[in-house]
Amino acid sequence: MEKKYGYMTTDGSVYRVLLENAKENRKYATTAEAMLWEMLRRNNLGERFRRQHPIGNYIPDFVCLKKRLIIEVDGGYHHLRCQAIDDRERDNNLRKLGYTILRFSNEEVLHQIKHVIQIIKDNMERNNVNNSSQLNPCGTPLLWRGGGRLLIFSAPSGSGKSTIIGWLMKEHPELNLAFSISCTSRAPRGTEQNGVEYFFVTPDEFRERIARDEFLEYEEVYENRFYGTLKEQVERQREKGQNVMFDVDVKGGVNIKRHYADEALSIFIQPPSVEELRRRLVNRATDAPEVIEQRVNKAAYELTFAPQFDHVVVNDDLQKACQEVYRLVCDFVNHP
Repeated sequence: MEKKYGYMTTDGSVYRVLLENAKENRKYATTAEAMLWEMLRRNNLGERFRRQHPIGNYIPDFVCLKKRLIIEVDGGYHHLRCQAIDDRERDNNLRKLGYTILRFSNEEVLHQIKHVIQIIKDNMERNNVNNSSQLNPCGTPLLWRGGGRLLIFSAPSGSGKSTIIGWLMKEHPELNLAFSISCTSRAPRGTEQNGVEYFFVTPDEFRERIARDEFLEYEEVYENRFYGTLKEQVERQREKGQNVMFDVDVKGGVNIKRHYADEALSIFIQPPSVEELRRRLVNRATDAPEVIEQRVNKAAYELTFAPQFDHVVVNDDLQKACQEVYRLVCDFVNHP
């Protein structure tokens, strides 16, 4: 099997086997593992840890994805089908992704738990320093040197794009993803705040910004109802080290890609067929029949834009599509 080192493998069947193995492993925690898990699971260290969670083909005891920290207690990694692979080789593979690996004996955890926790805290803080843009050399991947990249997602309505994006942001905090904050001429709704959900301006102010060429892309959805992506805001987020995500229509996606070229990755999420898309929209039961037909007709038009994107991911199996998107994003943001 081709090795793809990351949080998930690219092979859906392999990943399902890993998950089943991880669930089984959790049933047989040693006394030391159970004690350390009690300390980690309460979020006492300020970040979420995961127990027996697959990383590539391996299942470490504990993982903090955001800090890229792996903790092993008195033993090597669990591996698919229990194949014997030297721990040094596994460590090297994981370090290529920027993970720090800590190993403790059962005796250390059982009798020196405070010391163990302090070592973990020190390494979490050290990872903060190592990830700063000022200290990392220019040759390291953008994910760790602080300069954000751009990820463009477009799809016809009902293709599952929002589900995939939501999964990616929730399950992979280590990728440091953030949505671009758009600008709109509509009024705030409910508890929406300026500069949080949107930048709110008047229609006249929006037109003035158009005249000054301040937008990467924009659209007048209805009369005097504009939405657009501000160039300046995107650069501010990139300077913070965020990998900025765009959830935009196909024309907006093509325009942003054209502007940034190789600095942006564009992904088109495609339904298996127009008929399958129609079925999904009907089952969703949120639109009237005539609205569904409008969406289907629009989707048929939007599908013609797919060749203009870097990658097309066909969402005929949600788990497989999520894994494929993760691989594409991970490869892109980690590439020097």
